[in-house]
Amino acid sequence: MAFNRELVQTLVFPPVTQTVSKKDCQLYALSVGLARDPLDRNELPFVYEPRLRVLPTMAAVLCTSGHWIADPALRIDADKALHGEQAVRLHRPIPVDTPITGRSRVVNVWDKGRGKGAVVEVECQVADAKGTPVWTVNRTAYLRGEGGFNGRVQPKTEAWAAPERAPDAVCDLPSTGQQALLYRLNGDLNPVHADPDVASYAGFRQPILHGLCSYAIAGHALLKSVCAYDERRFRSLSLRFSAPVYPGETIRTEIWADRGRALFRCRALERNVEIIVNGVFEFEAEGHA
Repeated sequence: MAFNRELVQTLVFPPVTQTVSKKDCQLYALSVGLARDPLDRNELPFVYEPRLRVLPTMAAVLCTSGHWIADPALRIDADKALHGEQAVRLHRPIPVDTPITGRSRVVNVWDKGRGKGAVVEVECQVADAKGTPVWTVNRTAYLRGEGGFNGRVQPKTEAWAAPERAPDAVCDLPSTGQQALLYRLNGDLNPVHADPDVASYAGFRQPILHGLCSYAIAGHALLKSVCAYDERRFRSLSLRFSAPVYPGETIRTEIWADRGRALFRCRALERNVEIIVNGVFEFEAEGHA
């Protein structure tokens, strides 16, 4: 049975209010691999509370609409839906111990064609109690096999191409075999990341790493290589997921940076498979005094 396109197209989600604690920030940072070396003084502030700093990519998991695809009324096979693209734009630093509210809605449904799939884009705008914007998140879900309903075609965007030179930086960050089980404690309990039987049904040899965990690992590589761990320089991070990551694999991020903007791509090193493409990172080139 085809997905309920009419219902999906009109989805507006209830507001989600959240107060982010220091513990939330520490758990998130640990779950994406920070402080693997507990003596690393660059990473320790993201997991240790005296002068706690917040990873900017945490915005992707806060005040969201949750695992909305699993709603039976939508008639979507949630186990076969894939995370397509992800973008976060910060307007202000992520506040701690302050209520913030996210308002999510479906902004686009695109038809990739019969035998292919459909793409659903959800936007979440997050603001503080005074209504001041804090960040905006855009993400797409790729619904395998749901295309061919004579819907709108996704417009073409500017072609992404790596510069014809060696990367300015290459950063290898390993994941662990249990990383998906730790990362799911941030709130994404989709069983494809934990249950071997569900993963097999979805076509994977084992549970896969969350796309947003891979997103955060790429963000870590950029924060380390481009911003010298100064999270205040983060402006926006967008990318497209091109293949799943299996827990335990090393993610290599290749970076070309110039004047407040960096292009990047990532691969699973052990399989030599590109897992993230079309990466664009915007940052404050000079940092803050």
